[in-house]
Amino acid sequence: MSDHSFELRTAFRYSGDDNHLDQIDAEVLTDQGWQPLQIDNSSPGFLLFVYSFLICQHTYFHANATEHALLLESASLNLSLIADDEWRIQKISVAIDSKLRGGAADPAVIDYIKQRMRLCPVSVNLVEPAAYGINLDFG
Repeated sequence: MSDHSFELRTAFRYSGDDNHLDQIDAEVLTDQGWQPLQIDNSSPGFLLFVYSFLICQHTYFHANATEHALLLESASLNLSLIADDEWRIQKISVAIDSKLRGGAADPAVIDYIKQRMRLCPVSVNLVEPAAYGINLDFG
């Protein structure tokens, strides 16, 4: 029996005073290296679930950064998820590295955004995994 490991990464580009989302590029780590994420009728269901988790995390990051007047230029989100042999999630790691065009992200704002990200609908419907970490950097 073996674990199931998923690694996804996305790059987001924004514009305007409302952080309009201009572009999303998503990749998944495969046996052949990083490949563009292709979603269609033949996509494995659990991969779609993992991507949904990633997009939900981004939605809450994006909304709360905008709420705190952080003008985003770009962000990269890396998601690592490990499930056991029965597909129960054991570990989730989310890392967001973003570049600001304006505003200041002090530690209190970063903590607030991280807490809000844990409230995305996909997150709250999970049985809490053994390890669930969020790293957020505004560089």
